[in-house]
Amino acid sequence: MDFTKIKVIVFDLDGTLYEDTHHFEFQAARLKEKLPLEKQSLFEKDFLAVKENKHPLRIGRIYDALRDLILVYLDNHVQEAYDWDGNKLPDEKVKELYPEPIEFNLETMVNVGDPWWTSTSIAVHYGLNSKQSYQAFLETRAYMMGPDFEMEPIEGFKEALEGIHSKVKLVLLTNSPQPDSEAILTKIGLDQVLDFKIFNGEKPTRTIERFEFVKNHFNVQYDEILSVGDNWINEIHPVQSLGCMTIFIDPHGLGNETSADLVVKRMGEVIPLLRAEQFIG
Repeated sequence: MDFTKIKVIVFDLDGTLYEDTHHFEFQAARLKEKLPLEKQSLFEKDFLAVKENKHPLRIGRIYDALRDLILVYLDNHVQEAYDWDGNKLPDEKVKELYPEPIEFNLETMVNVGDPWWTSTSIAVHYGLNSKQSYQAFLETRAYMMGPDFEMEPIEGFKEALEGIHSKVKLVLLTNSPQPDSEAILTKIGLDQVLDFKIFNGEKPTRTIERFEFVKNHFNVQYDEILSVGDNWINEIHPVQSLGCMTIFIDPHGLGNETSADLVVKRMGEVIPLLRAEQFIG
């Protein structure tokens, strides 16, 4: 992969700058406790089924909360649709319901691009509203900020970023709020290596807008920006159309070699590439 043109690297936070996952169990517990008692065991059953890949809801699909359908898509066009029990809708019905490309949002047409959204979608299916599900998210982030949540920095990552910092600008673009994001960055030792941070990024709806800001802020071209993230819809697909370079962190095996300029299972595979001599500056 040729980094010689790259002047700015834009990183996602969750699942990219750290690889810990045990907070998802905490989030699921917070969502479950907000449901009526008669729904809680159903939530837990579906949560386990999703983890074991025995449910139509899975990472890489879309949850249509208004119709309570799970969608398989390609380039924003719905290819298949399933009800909650896994029954496939007839092709004619899919075309009737989704004649146009779908547009993602955080409430009704949810991109299940990472584990944050699997448990949230299950909770919404069982009646939780967006305010309640967001409260569970905030409670999880508060837990992650506290001393009981221990995080393991990615070995060698901080040193790699420090080694290229004089050559490239390092940017954080996350959908998460600032206080907990800053606390997480401190825990993993990356609070002093980033040049610019964008919180509450509203990806994917405002991904292109955010990258336009980064481009103008650092006075670079799109092909001089590298986007690194674990959510293909949020961080990879939108900026490919701009001409940005992309690295897709794909622990769930959702993509292939054409999904990004580089597809890896974890950030550790990228670290050997982040050497100062790779960048002209």
